[in-house]
Amino acid sequence: MKISEFAKKAGVTVKTLLHYDKIGLLKPTEKTDVGYRVYSEKDFLRLQHITTLKFIGLSLNEINQLLYETGENLESMISIQKKALEEKKKHIESVITVFNKAENQIKENEFLEVENLIDIIKLTNMEVKVKEQYKTAENFNLRGNLHSYNINKTDWNKWCFNQMKFPNTARILELGCGTGDLWYKNAYNINNNWSIILSDFSKGMLQSTREMLKEIDYEFMYQEIDAQDIPYEDESFDVVIARNMLYFVPDIEKALYEIKRVLVKDGVFYATTTAREAMTELNILVEKFDSNLGLNNNGMCDRFDDESGQKLLKKYFSEIKIDFLQGKIVVHEAEPIISYKASTINGSSILVGEKKQQFTKYIEDYIKEKGNISITTKGCIFKVKK
Repeated sequence: MKISEFAKKAGVTVKTLLHYDKIGLLKPTEKTDVGYRVYSEKDFLRLQHITTLKFIGLSLNEINQLLYETGENLESMISIQKKALEEKKKHIESVITVFNKAENQIKENEFLEVENLIDIIKLTNMEVKVKEQYKTAENFNLRGNLHSYNINKTDWNKWCFNQMKFPNTARILELGCGTGDLWYKNAYNINNNWSIILSDFSKGMLQSTREMLKEIDYEFMYQEIDAQDIPYEDESFDVVIARNMLYFVPDIEKALYEIKRVLVKDGVFYATTTAREAMTELNILVEKFDSNLGLNNNGMCDRFDDESGQKLLKKYFSEIKIDFLQGKIVVHEAEPIISYKASTINGSSILVGEKKQQFTKYIEDYIKEKGNISITTKGCIFKVKK
């Protein structure tokens, strides 16, 4: 088929096909001596991959990279696309839930609170960004690297574990287990009478957890779970843990409802997060560098930090306690700062190329003048009883 016939059959424009050819995304099967592009039936397969991945929300560069990495293995490509579409479906359902809440509030109160508008804005902007961030442990570890410069050497994972109280025989569910650091750092305190399920929405992250914990003498169970739809019956667990992950959940209240549902009577929910004033010095630095970047804050954390988190928890639980761990990061080089901000959801697409070079120079100049960068850290743990 010549390009016009191929475009007509596929329902795309000739201009689109010319662009795909130019950037190497979809090359015609052949070009004639006089320059005509000729397409064959196999080119429909490539075009189908492109259109589906575009619908999911990937950029043309990301699609090109993905197709290059996976090749033309039809089964693997269909599997990848199906999984991505399922994630998009979940995201759309979460957006619809927020709109339904907003609609009901308007009917009841004849107005819509600003908080609902903020939720809609953030939720509709999340798309696959969160999923991309945590497909593997790479970005997770980059952010953890900056915290290794904390002069308060209290280990966060040990501190969290010491704040938790478990029955001698306990059914425990951790949502968003990350790389399993909580259990790795506290392996000597694990009771063999406990039944521990470690879950995450990311298969890649769960694989990292398995690798981390494989040498520990305990049979952990692993499961891919969406916190908004926990696949267990009512009152299945004595303890539920969610550490620094609730602010990434599209519908936090739906997750809290699910957590309360699967907890036994008098069961305990432990949730950790960042305090609102954490990383203030770094956020001020970014603000002075370029206030238009949108990186001068703690990102998604304000959806469930020490203040907003307490308000949300009060809607579902009556007994809520909170404890804090404060520290100070002191760094004498720019790299940990740059990696930290560039690994965040927004930073990964903003701090690239020339902008990243400019930010690096800005931080290097600041350190050269001041000697170091000092950043306040403050995390907290909610202890919530059903």
